[in-house]
Amino acid sequence: MAKYDWKQLEKEYILSDYKSVSSFLESKGIKQSGSTKKSTKGWKNKKVLKEDKKGTKIIEKVIEKEAEKEAQKIVNVKDVANELLRKIVQASSELDRHPVKNKKRARIIEYDTNTKKPKKEVVKEEEEIASPADIVDRKGLKELTSALKDLNDIINNKKEVELSGTLNNPFKNLSTEELRKILDE
Repeated sequence: MAKYDWKQLEKEYILSDYKSVSSFLESKGIKQSGSTKKSTKGWKNKKVLKEDKKGTKIIEKVIEKEAEKEAQKIVNVKDVANELLRKIVQASSELDRHPVKNKKRARIIEYDTNTKKPKKEVVKEEEEIASPADIVDRKGLKELTSALKDLNDIINNKKEVELSGTLNNPFKNLSTEELRKILDE
């Protein structure tokens, strides 16, 4: 009777793609007998446990990757919201201003007294840009208010952010009057 390294064979079986112990033993040329069954007892259960662990680890890794993607989405939304808020603050300070351009152009021509033709020509241009205060642009104010509401919706969107309370919403507890005061500043 041949002696087999049953521990090594057990490892091979557990790590193999064989569905049954008998097909594995057949491929190794080992005949099944009472002592073979005794030596291979529990191999099937160990293989099932290994497959369960493998499946669990796969699921954990997939969940981890999905969580990283969702976290990146949250960070991206927060970055966009912060950038939009910065632009809204800048725009709110410019609501009562509009650019005015003043251009001055002077042309100086020197004539040759003998030929009575132009000898030299100089063109001077000056451009001045001013931003005087004016009446508040109501359309612009409405657009900023709409942008604030959109920003608030983005930050509070429960479908995008399933982790409640992870984003700091600067407008969450402000009333409409308080938002208007911020715009007026």
